[in-house]
This record gives sequence, structure tokens and C-alpha cells, in this order.
Amino acid sequence: MKHVIDFLLFRTLMAPLLLQVLFWGGIGGTLYGTWWLFAHGNWAWVMSATFGPVMTRFVIEHSILRYRSHQALNDIRDLLTTRDAQRTPYSALESRP
Repeated sequence: MKHVIDFLLFRTLMAPLLLQVLFWGGIGGTLYGTWWLFAHGNWAWVMSATFGPVMTRFVIEHSILRYRSHQALNDIRDLLTTRDAQRTPYSALESRP
């Protein structure tokens, strides 16, 4: 039930999963485009086969990194919140030199 609530309150993002689906769709599209170029006798199929999957990976990986960094920042925030909740008001003063 917690996962459903997190999803409805936008705490869990569905974009990373969607980006993985788009990655495999992009690879499929690149391979289809490469095959089409090869079948029609165009020499650019070599460049498409070489750089197409690499560029697809680069674009999707760049987008996934944004979500991973957002997730890491949320984890840090949660850790700091729990740490501050465990402290008493006087324990912060006692830890100072």
C-alpha cells in the first residue's frame, strides 16, 4: 500500500522505467533504420550501425542520471531528517567544542 501512496503523491517517479522502455525502442528503431539503409544500398548504414546505438545510449543515460541524482538527494534529505528527529535540542549544544 505504501508504494501506491508514494506513486500517487509523486514520491516514486515512473520516468526512469519509461526511459528504459524508450531506450530499447530507440535501439530497435536504430537497427530498423540501419537495415533499411542497407537494403536500399545506402552506404550510411555503417555509420548508423556504429553511432546509432551509442547516441541512443548517451541520450537516455544522461536523462536517467538526472533522476538518479534526484533520488540520491531525496535519500540524503531523509537521512538528515531522521538524524535531526533523533537529536534532542540540548544534544546539539553538547556536541559543540
